[in-house]
Amino acid sequence: MDQQDYSVIVAPREGVNDDVVRVLDWLVKEGDRVEAKQAIVVLETAKSTFELEAELEGFLFPLAEAGSEVPVGSALALLADKPERPRYQPRQVTVSSEPASAEQVITKKARALIEEHGLALLEFAGLAVVRTEDVEAVLREGKSVTRPERRFRGQQLDPEAEWDAVFQQEFYGKLREMLTALRKRMKAKYNRHVSTGDLLYDRWELAKDYSFGEGTSVYDECLILGDVQVGRHCWVGPYTILDGNQAPLQIGDYTDIGAGTHIYTHNTIERALTGHKAPLFKKPTAIGRCCFIAPNVTVAPGTVIGDHSFVAAGSYVEGTFPAFSYIAGSPAKRVGVVEIKDQHARLRRFHPGEQEG
Repeated sequence: MDQQDYSVIVAPREGVNDDVVRVLDWLVKEGDRVEAKQAIVVLETAKSTFELEAELEGFLFPLAEAGSEVPVGSALALLADKPERPRYQPRQVTVSSEPASAEQVITKKARALIEEHGLALLEFAGLAVVRTEDVEAVLREGKSVTRPERRFRGQQLDPEAEWDAVFQQEFYGKLREMLTALRKRMKAKYNRHVSTGDLLYDRWELAKDYSFGEGTSVYDECLILGDVQVGRHCWVGPYTILDGNQAPLQIGDYTDIGAGTHIYTHNTIERALTGHKAPLFKKPTAIGRCCFIAPNVTVAPGTVIGDHSFVAAGSYVEGTFPAFSYIAGSPAKRVGVVEIKDQHARLRRFHPGEQEG
């Protein structure tokens, strides 16, 4: 126990996605003495129902009513040394746009009223426990707000409709069975997890569909725009952009494009800044053979990167770079060279004062 002769029992987090727990039933009465490891309350999360045990012995004083929802980490009960209810001052609530403070408890009936009338939880900031009478007081003051409409393709959607019924349909069950079988195959054969698109669409077949070179693979998450030419035995990672929408984009044989890298042939910078008075900028972009473009690189329109070049992760690349360039930075510069001997490649940075040419 602390110097105030009581400890606080808080709502536990049973699952990584749990934000609240629901109090189903108190197994002991207010002021009852409990032993360590004794079950004191039945709680419910989105996926389970369980009994919470007292870590210490003492006299129990609940703070949340049965049926109420309690945010994870907030106070459920007090465990005191003496049979008298201790004075408990909850932590001061900071007014913010968050749904509820870590110490705030909202009873089941109060929450239903709040949702029915579309009230903002900011109306109750500063209250440790929000009860029905607190919500009714706010309503009497005329602070009710209208719930914003939810629309899809112009149709108004009712949040209270039975939207989960789709999960009970036969086609959904068959779809889940197929995806599960494909994920098992991927794990068994390649020991990896990939997106649904990559499960359904082979990466090498996708490359063939866009007439990319033999042996090239491209992830389904890659955004391919316009005139894009990719050579043989290339690897194009997930979440990449290959933009040949306004001018040709060429990528040579044996080049790897890291995850999250964007390669552009146009931008709308001047067009946007002038209120669409200026035209968009467009210029062909080319990346040579046997290059490695690391993850999260941005290659600007008109850039030319020579053969056997390396671009470091996170770089912004714009300009023309000769073969065997080691390119890094934002904006990127030629900071060194790629040296190749037999089957080995080495990145060598320029020494201070060394000529970069």
